[in-house]
Parts: sequence; structure tokens; C-alpha cells
Amino acid sequence: MKRSIIQLISILFAGAVGLYSALESFLIDDRLGKSTDRYLYMLLGAVAALFIIYYAFIGQLYKKADMWIFLSLFVYAFLVTWMYYGFSVLLFTLRFYYIWFMCVFLFVAVRVMPKPERLVRTFAFAYVLTVCALGVFILVRATMTLREPFPSNERLLGCFRVGRLCGMINANTMSFHCMTAIMLSLYSCVKGGRKRRIFYGSAIVILWFLMGLNNCRTTNFALAFTVGAFVFALIRKLLAKKGAKTLKNNIPAAAAAGATALAVIFVLMLPTLIYRTGVTAAAKIARDQQMLDNVALIYERNVSDVETLTDRTLVWKRSVELIFKNPRRTLFGISVRSPEAVNGAYEGRHDIAIPFAHTMFLEIFRRLGLIGLLIWIVLLCIWGIRAVSKFLDTGGDNAVIYLMAAAAGALLTGITEQGPFLISTAIAVPYLFFLCCGAAMRDDDNEKADNEEKDPA
Repeated sequence: MKRSIIQLISILFAGAVGLYSALESFLIDDRLGKSTDRYLYMLLGAVAALFIIYYAFIGQLYKKADMWIFLSLFVYAFLVTWMYYGFSVLLFTLRFYYIWFMCVFLFVAVRVMPKPERLVRTFAFAYVLTVCALGVFILVRATMTLREPFPSNERLLGCFRVGRLCGMINANTMSFHCMTAIMLSLYSCVKGGRKRRIFYGSAIVILWFLMGLNNCRTTNFALAFTVGAFVFALIRKLLAKKGAKTLKNNIPAAAAAGATALAVIFVLMLPTLIYRTGVTAAAKIARDQQMLDNVALIYERNVSDVETLTDRTLVWKRSVELIFKNPRRTLFGISVRSPEAVNGAYEGRHDIAIPFAHTMFLEIFRRLGLIGLLIWIVLLCIWGIRAVSKFLDTGGDNAVIYLMAAAAGALLTGITEQGPFLISTAIAVPYLFFLCCGAAMRDDDNEKADNEEKDPA
């Protein structure tokens, strides 16, 4: 009885984490909630730490090698920060630790809890509902700014900038939230009953439209990869049931996956055209010339546009130079507390400083040095082996297979962004990634027991 009550509380707490992760962009803003954000993330992180200890104990996770490696990463990050900044109260209040406590809570809870679908659904419902509501508000506000002679540049509450819908800090951050919410909604459609599919299907339509207007190619490709990978696994599974040989299954499955991924990318290009056409028609009816002039500046970024990639390579090059500036930086990094940005990346063009390395592995190398990077790679290898095994299991549960595809999609965002390794940007990808990794590391016996129970509609 006591264990079931604790698990129920942890399910409700997962909803609180989902709500916080959706609102995080607003909470870290100086004007709205930053004064209370520290107390909130410390409270949620502390509660998450207690749940981590509880699930690590009842699930005997202290016997698992990956948990000790994970713990060593935390301890190492703590020691590096101590080495650079000395021992103080601030050492125990860093946002990085508490946010990761919440992510790891999802990891261990999904890994240990009987029937973790309830926890995932609670997190997904709170997160998806909040992101949809915020997204609609941002779109409405941004649309209203098109009537102004000089449209607002309010990238937190909503505006159009360089042809893209911005909100929740900027266009990329909002797109990451929309992508994560779509991935969670797809899981609920795969695992849920009719009512859930109606709700999350409606959410996907809203999020698709918003994400298309955000126009972020990293998230577009990651979502396309996730959906394509899931289609690949489903067709392999279907053909295997018909007795086809495994190698022959891969060819039609790969073809269908590629076609699906391309279709997703194409579909994500439609919202800009739809929105521009609709707003233009409304502006003509209202005879609003100012809105007509402004809406004409909203455009679809071409996939062949290499300007962004060129900018990224400059940031990567400068990050490598800073990493190898001296042996201490190379081995230990600059710590997760350091405010140091990637300065001088655009030397000769402008003096904008980039807050992070714009790729996960270089950012980890920059923050935690070679030692921290190697620890992270070992963790990814351990989790990746289990995830690939479950993804290719033709007898596995579709929802679990989908989560493995979502984990790969989330990891893919680390090519040009921080991805699952969260330092300063308020994106929800780490929550999704650790949740999926928890499903990957679940014991096979637990999964079989879950699959034998009938899933409620």
C-alpha cells in the first residue's frame, strides 16, 4: 500500500515536471519569473532527488553499471565547478544539477515503476496541453504585431523575426518545444485509446502548424527521422510476422521510412504558405496595407540555404580553439557554472558572442573537458546498445519501439544544438531523452509483465 501511494505521488510529480518544463522559457526571463525560478527549480529538483533515491533502492539500480557511471558524471561536474570557483553556497544552487535531477527522475521512474505508461501519460498531458496553449497565444500575439508599422521584436511572448515565428525566447526554442510535444503526442496516440488519440491528434495538428512557422531545420529533420524510423520498425515487424526473412524486410522498410521522412519534411513546409495566404486574404478584406507589407516578409527557408551551416562551422571551429587553449581546459573544461560564451567566432564579420558551442559533443567538451566527454560517450553507448536491441525487436511493444525512435531523434538534435545535454537553453529535449532511455533500460521481465496486462482505453 505504501509503495503504491509513493508511486501515485511520483506520477503526479511527473505532471508538475511536465508543466515546469513547458513554462521554463518564461520562468528564466528577468521580467516574468526569474526571481522565483531558483526556488522553484530547487524545490522540484530536491523532490526529484528523493524519488531518484527511492527508485534506485527499490529497483536495485545501485547494482547497475550505468547508474554508477551516471553518478560519476554528476560528481565530476561538481568537482570541476568546485575547482574553478571554490566551495560556497552557490556550488549547491546551480540550475544544471536540479534540472538534471528532474530528468533523471523520469529516467529511473520509467525504468523501475510497474506500468510506467501512467507516468509518461501524466508528464505528456501536462506538457503538451501547456505548450499548445502557449503556442496559440504566441501565434495570436505575433499576428497582431503584423498590423504595426514597426512590428514588435518580443521573442518571448510572440513576434515574427527574419520570416519566422518566435516565442519562448526565440524561434528555435519554440520549435524544440513543439517537436518534443509532437513526439510525446505520437507516443500517446500509439499507446492510448480512442479519446486520447482524439486529444493528442488535435494537439499534433496545432503543434505541426506552429512548428512549421518556427521554421527550424534541426527539429524538422529530427521529427522526420523519428517518424521514419518508427515506420521502418513497424514494417519490419509486419513482414516478420508474415514469415519474410529479416534481410529482405529491411529493403521495403527502409524505402517506406525514407519516403515517410521526406513527407514529414514537406508537410512541415506547408504552414508558412497556409498562414501567409490566410493572413494576406484577411488583410486584403480589411484593406490593411501595413499587415500586407509585413506578412510578405514571412517566408519558407530553403533547405539548400547554407548560411546557417556556415555560421555553425565558424562556431564549431572557435569552440575547438577555446577547448585546446590550455591543458586544463582540454582535460577539465570550464565547468557548468561558467558564463563564458564562444567569443570571436565571427571575427571580421561582427562581435556577437554565442552562448554555447551549437553541438552537443563540443559543448560537453567545452564545459566538462575530455574526461566528462568520455563519461558521456560511455553512457550513450550503454543506453544505445539496449535501445537498438529493443528497436529491432520484431516481437516488442510498438510504444517501446516508438520511444527508442524518439530517443534517437532527440539525440540527433545534438548535431547542431545542445540536444539532451542541457546547460542553459530552456528546451525540453533532455526530459524526453531521459524518459526514453529509462524505457530502453527497463528489464525485459518488467516489460513482459506490462505487455501481458490489457491497456485501458
